[in-house]
Amino acid sequence: MRNPASWKVETVNSMSSSISSSKVSAIVSIKGISNNQLQKIRRDLRGKITLKVSRGTLIEKALEKSGVKGYQSLKPLLSGQIGLLTTDIPPTQAYETLLGTKQKSPAKGGEIAEDDIIVEAKETAFPPGPMVSEFQKVGLQAAIEKGKIVIKKETVLVKKGEQISKEKASVLKKLEILPLTVGLDMKGALYEGLFFSEEALSLTPSRIIQDLTFALVAAKRIAVSSRIVTPETLPELLFEGRKNAEFLAVAAGILDESNIELFILKAIRDASALQSVVGGEPASSTGESASDRSEKPKEKKEDVDEQISEGLGALFD
Repeated sequence: MRNPASWKVETVNSMSSSISSSKVSAIVSIKGISNNQLQKIRRDLRGKITLKVSRGTLIEKALEKSGVKGYQSLKPLLSGQIGLLTTDIPPTQAYETLLGTKQKSPAKGGEIAEDDIIVEAKETAFPPGPMVSEFQKVGLQAAIEKGKIVIKKETVLVKKGEQISKEKASVLKKLEILPLTVGLDMKGALYEGLFFSEEALSLTPSRIIQDLTFALVAAKRIAVSSRIVTPETLPELLFEGRKNAEFLAVAAGILDESNIELFILKAIRDASALQSVVGGEPASSTGESASDRSEKPKEKKEDVDEQISEGLGALFD
C-alpha cells in the first residue's frame, strides 16, 4: 500500500489537533475569494478564529482522527472550495464575526448578480478612444464631452439574478464598480457535540433583535388601525381621537375655549380665499376704462378687510 505524502499527514494532524482543542469546529466556503482577500481575512481574525484551507478529503480525515462527538454531521458539507474554522467563541458569535469580514469585490464574469448593478450617468476619467465603443457594446449610452467619455444615462447594466458576462465585468472593473460581496460563509458548525446549520447560525442576537423590532412596529400599527387599546397604543389613539373631535367641532360650528384657535384659523383661511376671488375678479364689460378700474383696488381692499373683520366678529357673537 502506498504511503500518503508527508505534507498530507502533517496537514491532517494539524487540523485534527485544532479540532480537538477547540470548542467550535466549522466548515466555511471560500468561493470567490482571492488569495490577497483571504490573507486579509486571516489577519482580521487572528487571535479569535483559526482558518485552514484544505481539501475536503483531508478535512474529513482530520475530523475522523479527532474523534470529536458529532463530527459526522459536518461530512455532507465537505465539497467545493472550503476551509476548516476552529475557535472557542460561540457559533453564532463566530458567524457574526465572519459577516464583519465581508468585502466588495470586482466581477470576473460568470457570477450571478446579487442585486441590480446600476451604472450612473457621469463623466468618466477616460479620454476619447476605443472605450466609447466598449461602453456602447454592453448597453451604456456613452459620448464624448469636453475631452472625456461621458455616460449620458443611468442604466441597469445587469439585473438581480442574471449572470454577469465577461464583457460587462470588464467594463464594471474599469469604472471601479465592485458588484460582488465576498467573504467566508459558514456552512455549518459543531459546538460541543451539537450541530448548527447555516440557517440556525444566521439567527444572531442582532438579527433577532431587529426582527423583534420590526414585528413590534407592525403589531402596533395593526392595533392602532383596529382601535385595540393597550398601554402602547393608548397615546396614539387619544391623539387621533382628539384630532377627529376638533375637526368635527369646527365642521359643526361648536365653539369653546379649547378650539377657538382653530376657528380663527378657519376664518382667516376663508377670508383669504374670499379675498383671492374678489381681488382676481375680471374686468366688467360695462365700458369702464382702465383708468376707472385703477382707482378701485383700494376700495375693494377696504371692502375685503371689512368682510374679514365681520367674519372674525361673528365667531364671538
